[in-house]
Amino acid sequence: MCVWCPRWPVQRLRSQQPELRGRPLILFVEGRRGLFVSACSGTAARQGLRVGMPLSEARSLFPEATHQRRQALGKPVWMRADPDADRTQLRTLALHCQQYSPIVGLEDVPEPESLWFDISGSETFFGGEQGLVEAVSADLAQQGIRTRIAIANAWGAAWGMSHFGELEARLVSAEEHTHALAPLPVAALRIPDNVIDSLQTLDVSTIGRLMHLPRTSLPSRFGKELVRRLDQALGLVPELLTAERLIEPLAVEWLFEEPIADRQVLDHVCRTLLERVLVLLDQRRAGLRELNCCWLGTTIEPISLRLWRPSTDLPHLLELLRLHCERCCFTSAVTGIRLEIIELGLPRMRQATLFADSDTERPQRLLEELVERVAARLGAGAVLRSHLRSDPLPEFSCEHRPWLEKRSWSTPETAAVASRLRCRPLRLLCSPQSLRIGGLSAEGWPTDVDRSQVIRINGPERIESGWWRGPEAKRDYYRFELANGARLWVFCDRSSGRWFLHGLFS
Repeated sequence: MCVWCPRWPVQRLRSQQPELRGRPLILFVEGRRGLFVSACSGTAARQGLRVGMPLSEARSLFPEATHQRRQALGKPVWMRADPDADRTQLRTLALHCQQYSPIVGLEDVPEPESLWFDISGSETFFGGEQGLVEAVSADLAQQGIRTRIAIANAWGAAWGMSHFGELEARLVSAEEHTHALAPLPVAALRIPDNVIDSLQTLDVSTIGRLMHLPRTSLPSRFGKELVRRLDQALGLVPELLTAERLIEPLAVEWLFEEPIADRQVLDHVCRTLLERVLVLLDQRRAGLRELNCCWLGTTIEPISLRLWRPSTDLPHLLELLRLHCERCCFTSAVTGIRLEIIELGLPRMRQATLFADSDTERPQRLLEELVERVAARLGAGAVLRSHLRSDPLPEFSCEHRPWLEKRSWSTPETAAVASRLRCRPLRLLCSPQSLRIGGLSAEGWPTDVDRSQVIRINGPERIESGWWRGPEAKRDYYRFELANGARLWVFCDRSSGRWFLHGLFS
């Protein structure tokens, strides 16, 4: 069974933000040639928008409309797409649908919109296939999700019928399997666009016409992918799909016969449980990345112990857990302790060296341990570090995040931003300050700043922000060298002609 959620990125946002319903919603992403539309609502599509359209062209389709038309359509909403959030929410939906089938997964594409179900034997619990389709459709409709569902003997056929069939729910028996595929367009086979164009050039627009062509000539003319997809749709070739699994966290637990309030006893039990945790990790050749410690029988919040890197160092883990426990106020006795492993990872692998003083990783390891100890003492949200962002405005190109957050630091995006910002000053003001200038040259540049003569000017570096962020910023940045030795990073606001100081070079 295939459950297709049309325009899934739009449906996800509308289900999470009900105020977006009924308004044209356009999602965009950044590509090599600028911003382009990645998804849009049905209302926006009826205005002529299509996926892949440049964002500037899409914006021209929504000019300042009259009051009556604005009330009819609603003000369009422009948002940046988040494919990771779309996939995560669809995976959550797949886990929710395991109540209808024990095997549910996502389609194997970069940006999935469909769920596949293995319903062998599951339909009997719902009164047959029709009852199962009605139950799934009603459940998802209650969550505000519109679906198209199809059941067939092969996943490829179910996918094509759900996407290109005339009915929102279609049940195809084994006898009419081939007959039901014949009127569908060749795009229902999930083949590349260039193959679809080649077939349509030869007036092969449906699967039925494709099946009438000599099979031996298809691979040489259109590639092997076409034959494989056709066989998968007909059920002649199996298709391997990955199901979503709800992974239960590993846990160890110690229950007391009577409530315990002695801190020494609690520390001893925590040590024993940590040793058991490390035994479980050793069986999986993994290290501990995140751990939750629950105090049973009390109202104390569970302790969340997160490490910079996966570790199996028992003394270090015990020290971190002790520091976390010092922040807890035990107002009542504890009936039990439970340690839950939230996240695993590969432990640090280090090659043995001949000399003990050749440990080049020791400074990095000491820094990691220091950050983990301070975070355990003050809280993870109190230990921050600067993180680069891909933002055109310098004041928003850096943000502070917790050192031990789950998000990865080293990404291609941050590496590209770091290489682009090498010419920026190390000291950046929180907000631009008005520059006190003594006069302007014939070219319009300041001749002296703060009673010091400007002896050298480098630039400009033009920076502009997009219209979708509100008031546009149009700036020309320069590097000024003053007679007193100061090196300033200033810009001229091209809208007002005023000069501002934004950073200082060392």
